[in-house]
Amino acid sequence: MANELMDYLSDKKAGKFRPHPHYYRDSDSLTFFFKDEDAVARRVDELLTVYVSAASEELVGAKIKGVQQILSTLGSFGVTIKDAGLTLGMLFLAGMAVSRELASKSEYIRIGEFVKSVPIDLEELQAVG
Repeated sequence: MANELMDYLSDKKAGKFRPHPHYYRDSDSLTFFFKDEDAVARRVDELLTVYVSAASEELVGAKIKGVQQILSTLGSFGVTIKDAGLTLGMLFLAGMAVSRELASKSEYIRIGEFVKSVPIDLEELQAVG
């Protein structure tokens, strides 16, 4: 079976890296890599994990858990997933508000610089709300 997989993959070429947020329903998390580098995960708090370059320690991505709760928090302020223009910046901002750890706020702000205008595919999140 492993040989069949290797044979299948041998004639496939990887596509060009394109930063795109990915929502995973099973874990209710959203992951976004904005640089194509080998990375190491660092847990920041109960919601946020950052990914740093294995070579340079530079920030290359992030994962946020509890997307349903975060969207619910946004909804409490009149922002719903049906609204056009929902961005990762809004999601991470609401995640910062939901997080119980004050010390992690600076990491959310640091991530915000990279994700503030990245659109979220509303169809991908539709089943969440």
